[in-house]
Amino acid sequence: MLNSFDVLIIGLSLVALLFGSARKIARWRLGEPEVRAGSAGKRFAAMFASVVGHDRILEENLPGFMHLFIFFGFFIPFVFVVFAQLHVATLSPAAAGGVSLALDCVGGLALVGILMAVYRRYGLMPDRLDEDGNQDGLLLLWLLFIFVSGFAVEGLRLVITTPGGSWFAPIGSVFATIFAPFSQKVNAETIAVVWRIHFYAVMLLIATMPYTKLFHVISGVLNNYYRSTKPKGVVSLLDIENSETFGVAHVYQFTWKQLMDSDACIRCGRCQDNCPAYLTGKPLTPKKLVQDIRECLYDKSKRIARCRASGEDITWGLPDDEKPLFGGYLSDDQIWSCTTCRACMEVCPMYVEHIDKVVDLRRNLVLMESSFPSEVQLVFKNFENNSNPWGLGWADRGNWAKEVAGVTTMAENPDVDYLLWVGCSGSFDDRYKKVSAALVKVLQAAGVSFSILGKEEKCCGDSARKMGNEYLYQMLAMENIETLNGYGVKNIIVMCPHGYNTLKKDYKQLGGDYNVIHHTELIKQLLDEGRITINRPLARRAVYHDSCYLGRYNDIYAQPRDILQELPGLELAEMERNRKRGFCCGAGGGRMWMEEDLGSGKINDTRVAQALETDPEVAVTACPFCMVMFEDGLKFHNREDDVKVKDVVELVAEALEDGDV
Repeated sequence: MLNSFDVLIIGLSLVALLFGSARKIARWRLGEPEVRAGSAGKRFAAMFASVVGHDRILEENLPGFMHLFIFFGFFIPFVFVVFAQLHVATLSPAAAGGVSLALDCVGGLALVGILMAVYRRYGLMPDRLDEDGNQDGLLLLWLLFIFVSGFAVEGLRLVITTPGGSWFAPIGSVFATIFAPFSQKVNAETIAVVWRIHFYAVMLLIATMPYTKLFHVISGVLNNYYRSTKPKGVVSLLDIENSETFGVAHVYQFTWKQLMDSDACIRCGRCQDNCPAYLTGKPLTPKKLVQDIRECLYDKSKRIARCRASGEDITWGLPDDEKPLFGGYLSDDQIWSCTTCRACMEVCPMYVEHIDKVVDLRRNLVLMESSFPSEVQLVFKNFENNSNPWGLGWADRGNWAKEVAGVTTMAENPDVDYLLWVGCSGSFDDRYKKVSAALVKVLQAAGVSFSILGKEEKCCGDSARKMGNEYLYQMLAMENIETLNGYGVKNIIVMCPHGYNTLKKDYKQLGGDYNVIHHTELIKQLLDEGRITINRPLARRAVYHDSCYLGRYNDIYAQPRDILQELPGLELAEMERNRKRGFCCGAGGGRMWMEEDLGSGKINDTRVAQALETDPEVAVTACPFCMVMFEDGLKFHNREDDVKVKDVVELVAEALEDGDV
């Protein structure tokens, strides 16, 4: 039973826990407001699946099961002890034995988990873990002591009550065997002393939780609960007309949730292991980005709070000799290295939102500081003058269709089932014009009625938005939405995954609500309905590359593969990094229009090297950006003559013809 001193220790531990947690929360609240309410049931279910179910954590076996064992080894006995102290129920001997066996098993698994953690950190020593593992080592020793001392209490009890051991306490019996030679010295007082040492170790762990890495037990649960419920990849909409500042230049301009991210991050390094920028030697690592923001917040939080309390202007309240966010904690090269591929966010077990921060930081650099890579200046100008990144004449946007029979514009024929959104690449890029023609061929063969906008179509604005130029994005988007709504467009076919994601999700923020379908989704549907007849075997070995904006942003992994597998004679290979773990081509986030002059190599060359490991005759994609990057990568590897790059629809169009290949 607990005595009054034990109760005091519990009270002090809880006070320390609450005080430390309150300080953390106070730091988060220095950020800008953000609405993360609503959908409580949905949020709780998702949180439960993540925290208790370990859904993302178990995607990696060793660290996943390691954490699972430690989590349940600590959580289940803790809950049982609390219930036992409250005298919730009286158990029969058989039930008590069953509970004892269960607790012994989960405690044993916790010991296994701790040993796995020790082996991983000090044996395997993966690069992604922090070099300074002193705190982690201390925590592991602490946890090990808690579990060992707990089993020691059980073993001492068995020495008195069941000297031969008990089947209901297999690990406790091992400890009882160890203590057996000292059985004459074991009594109730000995057990009480060891129990209190164990108990105080647990209380000290709880009291210090806000000051150690274990605070993720709290911040991780909160971060999981308050994760974004918006469609994947949608960033915040700026109020261009009424705002005086844009983006983030100071740490307090992040939202409270973005600041909470920095405390939820457990520095596991999964994001880093999947970041194409980091893996090709760029100055960006998503883990360090979040931790740098955290360091900045901790360094400046007292001064920011004091300035707000006194009514001082926060910016002027910070002395000139204090490190700024940019140039002090973060560098421009870090921010511009991101391809917004979402690999970091898809693997993070704490659901940290990296890309939103990158876009907000870029917005400030572009809209407030006019600071961006020199080549981006021309791209922005081309968007402004001709609504495409190359600056080609906007009136020529529909010229590609003059060489393809049967293509009408919405102005000529608005009474169609679909609008075909051709996009900048499909309209102007000579290579991707062939993809546009192939799609037209397939649609016509299936009897799908469609029209295009021609010269009325403008760039969707994705690149402008991801590069931080929200003003330019909204200008392009609003003009497109006005045109689409003017024709009463409901259904849109899109070839480019960037345009697909933007029209499907981002445009809804500005009032553009459409049924948007990617051409691979539609082709799969047409094949399933029997509206396409395949006549020609394609005797080739192919490898499929997942576009980030098609895969990680929209979970379209199966349809392109299903289409390729239905093409007779085509042998489909897979790269080691595929689907959710696919490696970016390097063109997203506006990187398509920037020089890649940092790091140990180019992202697209690295991805093409991964594809070449499968010994393909054709590399298949479903994105114009990926096609350009793959063709450039094949030239780098001197393989452009024997390996061709094709869009999925080009292979389908070939298979419609008679004859063998």
